[in-house]
Amino acid sequence: MKRVVVVGGGISGLSTAHALLTRAPAGEVLVTLLEQGARVGGNIVSVREGGFVLDGGPDSWVASKPQGATLAKSLGLEGDLIGTIPENRRALIAWGDSLHSLPEGFVLGVPTSILPIFRTPLFSVQAKLRMMLEPFIPRRKVSGDEDDDESIDSFIRRRLGSEVVERLVAPLLGGIYGGDAGRLSMRATLPQFVEMEAKHGSLIHALKAGLRPKGPGGSKPSMFTSLRGGLGALIDKLAESVGAERTRTGAKVRRVAPLAKDDARGRFAIELEGETLHADHVVMAVPAHAAAAAMQDFVGLDPLLSAMPYVSTGVVMMAFKRSDVSYPLDATGYIIPRVLGRPALAATWVTSKWAGRAPEDQVLIRVFLGGAGHEEVLTRDDAELEGIARTELTRTMGIVAPPSLVRVFRFLRASPQPLVGHPGRMRRAREILKATPGIHLVASGYDGVGIPDCIRQADDAATSILTP
Repeated sequence: MKRVVVVGGGISGLSTAHALLTRAPAGEVLVTLLEQGARVGGNIVSVREGGFVLDGGPDSWVASKPQGATLAKSLGLEGDLIGTIPENRRALIAWGDSLHSLPEGFVLGVPTSILPIFRTPLFSVQAKLRMMLEPFIPRRKVSGDEDDDESIDSFIRRRLGSEVVERLVAPLLGGIYGGDAGRLSMRATLPQFVEMEAKHGSLIHALKAGLRPKGPGGSKPSMFTSLRGGLGALIDKLAESVGAERTRTGAKVRRVAPLAKDDARGRFAIELEGETLHADHVVMAVPAHAAAAAMQDFVGLDPLLSAMPYVSTGVVMMAFKRSDVSYPLDATGYIIPRVLGRPALAATWVTSKWAGRAPEDQVLIRVFLGGAGHEEVLTRDDAELEGIARTELTRTMGIVAPPSLVRVFRFLRASPQPLVGHPGRMRRAREILKATPGIHLVASGYDGVGIPDCIRQADDAATSILTP
C-alpha cells in the first residue's frame, strides 16, 4: 500500500486526493489530506443565502481547457455546467468616465481584424497605426531555453506598442493575476504567444489563422464555464469524494523531511504540531512560500520557490434593486486600466454574466480591489472597502442607491506571481526534487494559475504516484 499525504485542501489538493482514490485499485493507496485552515476549498468560496449565489473567489474556469468540465462531469455535475448568458458575451473597458466595448476581434489585446481597431475610441491614431505594423515587426531571436524569458509588458510593447499594454493587456491580466505586467513572465503566463511569434513571426497572422468558429446562429461560444450553484459545488463534491475520514483541517505542516531509503515507515516524515506522520509520497498542494518554509531540508529549493511572490486581492459583492440601476447591463462587466489611477481593478455584473445568481428584482455586482502595488487598500475595514466600491459604481454607472446586500471577501497572499524566469526556476526546483523521489509540487502558480491548470497538475501527480 502506498501512503500518500496531501498537504493543502484547495482545488489542487482535493483534485489530487480524488484522482488517487478513484483511479487506484481498492487498498492500493492510503490518502490523508491536511488543510491548515478551518475549511477546504482555498480561494473557491460560494455563499448561498436569500436567493443569492455569491462566488467570492473565482466564479468560472476557461472553457477551452477541458479539465474543469471533465472533473465536474465525473462528480455528477454535468447537468449543472453553464456558460455565460449569450446576449451579454462581451466585456467593457473604462476610459475616462465612460465604458467602451472591447473591440471585436481582440484576443488578449491582439487584434485580428482591422475595422474594429479604427472604430474604437480606446486608442490614439498613432497607436492604431502601430498595431497595424505588427506583422512587420521582426521576431525576437530566442534560444528556446526556458531561461530566455521576458515580461508581458516587454513582449506586447515590442510587438503592438505601449497603448495596447497600458489600456488593454495590463488590465486584462490584472483581473487574472492581480499582477504587474512589467514583472510577469511571458513564458509562464502566455506561452502560446511566444510560440506564435517563433513559428509565424506575427501574432495577428497566427491568431487569424486559428480563430474559433462561431456557435449556432453566429453567436459567440462562451469563453467561461461555471456551475449553477456556484463553484463551491465543485468543492463540496470533491470533499465528499475524498471523505471526512481522510481529511484533517486545522493541521499546519511545520516540516517535510526525507527519511533513510530503507526506513520501513516510508520515505518522508511530515511534522505537525505535536505529531509526525509518515508517507511514501507527499503532495505539496500549497503556495510556494508555504512549501519553501516546510521543505528546508531540500537544499537549494527555498530560493527557487521563494522567488514567486503572492499578492492580495479583495472582492466587494453588492446587490441593488434592479429599479435603482439605470445603466444598460448588456455585458459581463468592465475592467479598469491602472493608468486611470482608480483603486478598483474591475467590476463584474454577475447577474448579466450568469443566470440564477440573484432574485429577479436584484442586480448583483462584484468590485475587485487590491493587486500588485495596491494591496494597502485591503488593510482598511469592510465599511471603507464598501465605500470605495460604491464610489466606483457611482462614478461609472451612476448608481447612487444603497445596496440591499454587501459582502466583503479578502484573499491575502493568494494570487501567485510567476515572474520573468519562472519556468526555468521551476525546472531547477523539480530537478532538485528528483534526487528524492516522492515529492510532488501541485498548486496554482507552479504551472498555470487557473482551475483547469490545477486539476491537470493534480492528475499528473496522481499518475506519477500510481505508476509502478
